Amino acid sequence: MGTKNCLSEEISLYLFTQFFHFKILLFMRTKKLHSMILFLFVITGMGGCEDKINVTDLYHTWKFQGFGNTNDNSFEKATPSDCDKCYVLTFSENGTLSGQSTTNGFIGEYTIDGENVNIINFICTEIYESGNGEKYLEKMNQIQRYKIIDNKLKLYYNQGQNYLLFNLIN
Repeated sequence: MGTKNCLSEEISLYLFTQFFHFKILLFMRTKKLHSMILFLFVITGMGGCEDKINVTDLYHTWKFQGFGNTNDNSFEKATPSDCDKCYVLTFSENGTLSGQSTTNGFIGEYTIDGENVNIINFICTEIYESGNGEKYLEKMNQIQRYKIIDNKLKLYYNQGQNYLLFNLIN
């Protein structure tokens, strides 16, 4: 779902109407005023509006960042952190999920009820994990709730005291 940040569009519209208002009132008495207003209109209009995507649903691909603790606000960054293929999680609209830890692929199913999420039939390959891979897979099986704020996904476990933090990939 996209939202527009169009302050420059509102300013441009205001300056545009003011330009014609001044043009009618002053009958173009001074070319300097006319040029200045036109310049401001063009400059503010150049900014344009950008679409800012603000994700509100799970149905995307996410990159795991680390483990958070809501009690003391501590955060443990995922290791290894330089692996592009590691720690990817995709929620599909059909109720399935898939992803990658540090070395293992996984699949599963999920259900959503409000902010509650239940991951079921979670299956993964069993190759030795590096870094936080084993802990990541263990906590995926314990997820109880989710929240998305500013395109960041938090998957809560341990009665909401801990969470897995993800950034939106697409």
